[in-house]
Amino acid sequence: MSRETLSKSETYINRYFVKDDLDLVRVREALKVDGKFGINVSGAEGKFLQFLVGVSRAKTIVEIGVLYGYSTLWMAKGLPADGTIIAIEKDKKNFDRASELIKNSNVSSKIHLINGDAREVLPQIGLTPDLIFIDADKSNYRHYLDWAMKAINVGGVIIGDNTFLFGHLIDEDRGEKTSPTAIESMKYFNETLAAAPNFRSIMVPTYEG
Repeated sequence: MSRETLSKSETYINRYFVKDDLDLVRVREALKVDGKFGINVSGAEGKFLQFLVGVSRAKTIVEIGVLYGYSTLWMAKGLPADGTIIAIEKDKKNFDRASELIKNSNVSSKIHLINGDAREVLPQIGLTPDLIFIDADKSNYRHYLDWAMKAINVGGVIIGDNTFLFGHLIDEDRGEKTSPTAIESMKYFNETLAAAPNFRSIMVPTYEG
Protein backbone atom coordinates (compact mmCIF):
# COMPACT_ATOMS: atom_id res chain seq x y z
CA MET A 1 0.00 0.00 0.00
CA SER A 2 1.41 3.38 -0.96
CA ARG A 3 1.92 6.15 1.57
CA GLU A 4 -0.67 8.27 -0.30
CA THR A 5 -3.27 5.50 -0.14
CA LEU A 6 -2.58 4.88 3.52
CA SER A 7 -2.89 8.59 4.27
CA LYS A 8 -6.37 8.61 2.72
CA SER A 9 -7.24 5.47 4.65
CA GLU A 10 -6.03 6.98 7.90
CA THR A 11 -8.02 10.14 7.25
CA TYR A 12 -11.15 8.05 6.87
CA ILE A 13 -10.37 5.91 9.95
CA ASN A 14 -9.57 8.96 12.05
CA ARG A 15 -12.84 10.64 11.09
CA TYR A 16 -14.94 7.86 12.61
CA PHE A 17 -12.80 5.88 15.04
CA VAL A 18 -9.95 8.00 16.42
CA LYS A 19 -10.78 10.72 18.92
CA ASP A 20 -7.76 12.37 20.55
CA ASP A 21 -8.61 13.78 23.97
CA LEU A 22 -6.73 16.68 25.57
CA ASP A 23 -4.01 14.42 27.01
CA LEU A 24 -3.22 12.98 23.58
CA VAL A 25 -3.42 16.36 21.85
CA ARG A 26 -0.84 17.74 24.29
CA VAL A 27 1.60 14.97 23.40
CA ARG A 28 1.09 15.42 19.66
CA GLU A 29 1.66 19.16 19.96
CA ALA A 30 4.81 18.63 22.03
CA LEU A 31 6.16 16.24 19.40
CA LYS A 32 5.49 18.82 16.68
CA VAL A 33 7.17 21.63 18.63
CA ASP A 34 10.25 19.46 19.24
CA GLY A 35 10.45 18.22 15.65
CA LYS A 36 9.69 14.61 16.55
CA PHE A 37 6.17 14.23 15.21
CA GLY A 38 5.89 11.16 12.98
CA ILE A 39 8.30 9.07 15.02
CA ASN A 40 5.38 8.21 17.31
CA VAL A 41 2.64 5.75 16.44
CA SER A 42 -0.25 7.24 14.50
CA GLY A 43 -3.62 7.94 16.08
CA ALA A 44 -5.10 4.93 14.32
CA GLU A 45 -2.28 2.72 15.60
CA GLY A 46 -2.77 4.11 19.09
CA LYS A 47 -6.46 3.30 18.96
CA PHE A 48 -5.60 -0.21 17.72
CA LEU A 49 -3.26 -0.68 20.69
CA GLN A 50 -6.06 0.44 23.00
CA PHE A 51 -8.40 -2.02 21.29
CA LEU A 52 -5.94 -4.87 21.87
CA VAL A 53 -5.59 -3.90 25.54
CA GLY A 54 -9.36 -4.11 25.89
CA VAL A 55 -10.05 -7.35 24.04
CA SER A 56 -7.14 -9.13 25.74
CA ARG A 57 -8.39 -7.88 29.13
CA ALA A 58 -4.84 -6.86 29.96
CA LYS A 59 -4.17 -5.47 33.42
CA THR A 60 -0.37 -5.35 33.34
CA ILE A 61 1.54 -3.91 30.36
CA VAL A 62 5.24 -3.48 29.67
CA GLU A 63 6.15 -0.90 27.03
CA ILE A 64 9.69 -0.79 25.65
CA GLY A 65 10.32 2.60 24.08
CA VAL A 66 8.13 5.52 25.15
CA LEU A 67 9.27 8.63 23.26
CA TYR A 68 6.82 11.25 24.67
CA GLY A 69 4.19 8.77 25.85
CA TYR A 70 1.63 8.93 23.04
CA SER A 71 1.24 5.14 22.75
CA THR A 72 1.54 4.88 26.54
CA LEU A 73 -1.49 7.10 27.05
CA TRP A 74 -3.55 5.30 24.42
CA MET A 75 -2.96 1.98 26.16
CA ALA A 76 -3.43 3.37 29.68
CA LYS A 77 -6.84 4.72 28.67
CA GLY A 78 -7.84 1.15 27.74
CA LEU A 79 -6.80 -0.36 31.07
CA PRO A 80 -9.17 -1.05 33.97
CA ALA A 81 -8.92 1.20 37.03
CA ASP A 82 -6.41 -1.16 38.69
CA GLY A 83 -4.30 -1.64 35.55
CA THR A 84 -0.61 -0.73 35.29
CA ILE A 85 1.90 0.11 32.56
CA ILE A 86 5.63 -0.20 33.16
CA ALA A 87 7.05 2.06 30.45
CA ILE A 88 10.81 2.07 29.77
CA GLU A 89 12.57 4.91 27.93
CA LYS A 90 16.35 5.02 27.51
CA ASP A 91 16.74 8.61 26.28
CA LYS A 92 16.79 11.03 29.25
CA LYS A 93 15.35 13.98 27.30
CA ASN A 94 12.48 11.87 26.00
CA PHE A 95 11.93 10.45 29.47
CA ASP A 96 11.75 13.92 31.05
CA ARG A 97 9.31 15.14 28.39
CA ALA A 98 7.13 12.05 28.75
CA SER A 99 7.15 12.37 32.53
CA GLU A 100 5.92 15.96 32.31
CA LEU A 101 3.16 15.15 29.82
CA ILE A 102 1.97 11.98 31.56
CA LYS A 103 1.99 13.63 35.00
CA ASN A 104 -0.69 16.04 33.77
CA SER A 105 -2.88 13.31 32.24
CA ASN A 106 -5.97 11.70 33.74
CA VAL A 107 -4.32 8.25 33.73
CA SER A 108 -1.01 9.14 35.39
CA SER A 109 -1.71 6.78 38.32
CA LYS A 110 -1.66 3.80 35.94
CA ILE A 111 1.74 4.59 34.43
CA HIS A 112 5.16 3.90 35.96
CA LEU A 113 7.95 5.40 33.85
CA ILE A 114 11.50 4.08 34.08
CA ASN A 115 14.54 5.81 32.58
CA GLY A 116 17.06 3.16 31.60
CA ASP A 117 18.33 0.61 29.10
CA ALA A 118 15.55 -1.94 28.61
CA ARG A 119 18.02 -4.82 28.36
CA GLU A 120 19.14 -4.02 31.91
CA VAL A 121 15.72 -3.10 33.30
CA LEU A 122 13.60 -5.98 31.96
CA PRO A 123 15.25 -8.80 33.94
CA GLN A 124 14.66 -6.83 37.14
CA ILE A 125 10.97 -5.92 36.88
CA GLY A 126 9.69 -9.31 38.08
CA LEU A 127 6.34 -9.14 36.29
CA THR A 128 4.26 -11.50 34.18
CA PRO A 129 2.76 -8.99 31.74
CA ASP A 130 -0.54 -9.51 29.95
CA LEU A 131 0.64 -7.34 27.05
CA ILE A 132 4.08 -6.23 25.87
CA PHE A 133 4.56 -3.45 23.32
CA ILE A 134 8.00 -3.10 21.72
CA ASP A 135 8.82 0.14 19.89
CA ALA A 136 12.47 0.85 20.62
CA ASP A 137 15.90 0.42 19.01
CA LYS A 138 15.51 -2.08 16.20
CA SER A 139 18.92 -3.69 16.69
CA ASN A 140 17.75 -5.09 20.01
CA TYR A 141 14.34 -6.45 18.94
CA ARG A 142 15.69 -9.99 19.07
CA HIS A 143 16.71 -9.52 22.71
CA TYR A 144 13.40 -7.90 23.64
CA LEU A 145 11.53 -10.76 21.99
CA ASP A 146 13.57 -13.41 23.81
CA TRP A 147 12.63 -11.75 27.10
CA ALA A 148 9.00 -11.23 26.10
CA MET A 149 8.39 -14.84 25.05
CA LYS A 150 9.55 -16.03 28.47
CA ALA A 151 7.86 -13.29 30.51
CA ILE A 152 4.42 -13.00 28.88
CA ASN A 153 1.39 -14.35 30.71
CA VAL A 154 -0.47 -17.33 29.25
CA GLY A 155 -2.90 -15.88 26.72
CA GLY A 156 -0.95 -12.61 26.62
CA VAL A 157 -0.12 -10.42 23.64
CA ILE A 158 3.28 -9.38 22.25
CA ILE A 159 3.26 -6.44 19.82
CA GLY A 160 6.20 -5.06 17.86
CA ASP A 161 6.15 -1.83 15.85
CA ASN A 162 8.09 -1.08 12.64
CA THR A 163 8.41 -4.77 11.80
CA PHE A 164 8.85 -4.04 8.09
CA LEU A 165 11.93 -2.10 9.25
CA PHE A 166 10.95 0.91 7.13
CA GLY A 167 10.70 -1.29 4.04
CA HIS A 168 14.11 -2.94 4.31
CA LEU A 169 12.67 -6.42 4.87
CA ILE A 170 10.52 -6.09 1.76
CA ASP A 171 12.99 -4.32 -0.52
CA GLU A 172 16.60 -4.96 0.42
CA ASP A 173 17.77 -2.62 -2.37
CA ARG A 174 16.25 0.49 -0.78
CA GLY A 175 18.38 3.60 -1.05
CA GLU A 176 18.13 4.43 2.65
CA LYS A 177 20.71 2.74 4.81
CA THR A 178 20.09 0.81 7.98
CA SER A 179 22.45 -1.32 10.00
CA PRO A 180 22.93 -5.02 9.20
CA THR A 181 22.40 -5.68 12.91
CA ALA A 182 18.95 -4.06 12.78
CA ILE A 183 18.02 -6.07 9.68
CA GLU A 184 19.09 -9.38 11.23
CA SER A 185 17.40 -8.50 14.52
CA MET A 186 14.07 -7.73 12.84
CA LYS A 187 14.26 -10.83 10.66
CA TYR A 188 14.78 -12.84 13.84
CA PHE A 189 11.80 -11.11 15.50
CA ASN A 190 9.41 -11.83 12.63
CA GLU A 191 10.61 -15.31 11.76
CA THR A 192 10.77 -16.48 15.38
CA LEU A 193 7.19 -15.41 16.09
CA ALA A 194 5.95 -16.81 12.79
CA ALA A 195 7.42 -20.23 13.58
CA ALA A 196 6.69 -20.38 17.33
CA PRO A 197 4.24 -23.27 17.91
CA ASN A 198 2.94 -21.81 21.18
CA PHE A 199 2.04 -18.40 19.70
CA ARG A 200 -0.63 -17.34 17.22
CA SER A 201 1.09 -14.68 15.16
CA ILE A 202 0.24 -12.27 12.36
CA MET A 203 1.83 -9.19 10.82
CA VAL A 204 -0.67 -6.35 10.56
CA PRO A 205 -0.14 -4.59 7.19
CA THR A 206 0.09 -1.01 8.43
CA TYR A 207 2.57 1.26 6.65
CA GLU A 208 5.37 0.34 9.06
CA GLY A 209 4.18 -3.16 10.01
